[in-house]
Amino acid sequence: MSEQSMSQRHNPNADLTVVYSSDPADGVRRITEAMAPFAGLSSDANVVIKPNLVVSRTKWLGANTRPEVVEALIVALRERGVERITVADGSGMGESATRAFGICGYDEIARKHGVRLVDIEHDDFIERKTRSKGPFSRLRISRTVAECDFLINVPLIKAHGQTRVTCSLKNLKGVMPRRSKTSFHLHDTERAIAQLGEVVTPDFILVDGTYGDVSSELGGNPVNIGIIAGGYDPLALDCFAATTLGFSPQEIKHIAHYARARGVDLESFEPRIHKLNSPSGATVFEADRGDLSRYRSTVHAGNVCSTCWGNLRFALERLRKARLLERSDHYFIGRNAVERLAGNDERRGGSSSKQWMVAVGDCARSELTAASGAESDTEITIAGCPPRAEAIVSAVRGAKR
Repeated sequence: MSEQSMSQRHNPNADLTVVYSSDPADGVRRITEAMAPFAGLSSDANVVIKPNLVVSRTKWLGANTRPEVVEALIVALRERGVERITVADGSGMGESATRAFGICGYDEIARKHGVRLVDIEHDDFIERKTRSKGPFSRLRISRTVAECDFLINVPLIKAHGQTRVTCSLKNLKGVMPRRSKTSFHLHDTERAIAQLGEVVTPDFILVDGTYGDVSSELGGNPVNIGIIAGGYDPLALDCFAATTLGFSPQEIKHIAHYARARGVDLESFEPRIHKLNSPSGATVFEADRGDLSRYRSTVHAGNVCSTCWGNLRFALERLRKARLLERSDHYFIGRNAVERLAGNDERRGGSSSKQWMVAVGDCARSELTAASGAESDTEITIAGCPPRAEAIVSAVRGAKR
């Protein structure tokens, strides 16, 4: 890994760059062209790409980094003349990165582009001292990762059963041997993740937000959110991931520990986001509507893009767990969503609760305001294009409590 400090690599105009796209190759190309993260790399640099390959089964979408994202990075590196490229990861308990390489298509990419694949479970390891207080004074790190010239961390935005959120900081667990991963769960997992984030410092972070899982790091409920994000600061990217999933960053303990170790006040920290495009207008792409039967409320969706829809799905999951969904609630999202209510005979009645009308995003917000003509104490409107899942959760929680 490069010894270049974060402050030297920091973009003074933004903490992260975001593109909205359902096409991984297009998204990665736009990010790398805008940020030029490989501009200083020499042709003989030893580059390691660390994806998230937590499962090694056929239904991996939303759990593993999509191979198209990694291939697009390889193409961008090759265009810079970089020859020595390794893709390395260690999978979750009971899984195998070697099997995942084959199942997900990484083997084919490696053959096509002449890159090396490393299952970190079979790598050599070196010890590194930790820098902040926590359960460990030393951590064992993959030699392949520790001795590379340039490390690219490629996590997903997805939920996690224990830590609630997993993105750039949590993804670094894959650089350790299995026994070390297990030991995290026997101690203070969240503080240990923060310690690891200080020991392993990627030179570039490229977040695959094309699909993320709504409820588990192991997949099963993938949601198409159509986001690719790039940056150098794991704190900024993980705060962005948390709010995308419907959480306040302060709720995520490993993010809070990492921020505290860095001397950052999360209460006032707001990542500066450079958006390369918008998910509206000509860039609208069709969302995966998915099964909403697990949610007690009625959703009216018009012409909605995948990012807006995905953020609502994440928010509904958070609201479901908080017991804040009622059968009488109506959520509107996308263009022409409000007009669908008038002709909808499938309202889920039978509840004595208030009939809350929730407009999610700028499109539905303007339509609901125009249709109602006046503000109502049972209407909730959430601005944004796209609206953050965390903003949806906060607005509904605030209105109902």
